[in-house]
Amino acid sequence: MPEQDLETSRTTSGDRGRIIVLLVDDQRFVGAVLERLLATELDIELHCCLEAVNAVARANLLQPTLILQDLILPDIDGLTLIGLFRGNPTTSHTPVILLSSNDDRETRARAISKGANDYLVKLPDKRDLIDCIRRHAAAAAPHATA
Repeated sequence: MPEQDLETSRTTSGDRGRIIVLLVDDQRFVGAVLERLLATELDIELHCCLEAVNAVARANLLQPTLILQDLILPDIDGLTLIGLFRGNPTTSHTPVILLSSNDDRETRARAISKGANDYLVKLPDKRDLIDCIRRHAAAAAPHATA
C-alpha cells in the first residue's frame, strides 16, 4: 500500500499572516520532528508530501509560502525537483529551502545554483528553522498570490 501524504495544520485566528510550508521528504519521522519544532508557531502550517513525484501537484493545490525539501529522494533527485518547482508557474517564485544531512560546500553551492534559496542541515535547530522560514516567507510576500 503506498504511503499517504501527511498533513498537519493548526487553526489560527485567520489566514492573514499564515505561512504555509510544504515539506517534501520521504521519511515520516522528519515531518514529525519538524511538526514538533514548529508546534509553538501558530501561524506556520506544515504540510508533508512523502512522494516527490507528487510534490509539484501538491504545491499547485496548496500554493505554499515556501517549500522545504530533502536533497536525497527515492523517486526524483532533489536538484531535479528544484528545477521542476522553478519551471512551474505556481511555484516559480516560491522559496525552496533544501534539507540535507550533507553539509559540504560543493553540495550547498550546487543546490543554490539549481535554484534553492537556502540550505539547512537536517535536522535543523528549532530557532534556525523558524528564523529561516520567517525570513524567506517575508521575502516572498511580494510574490504571494491571494
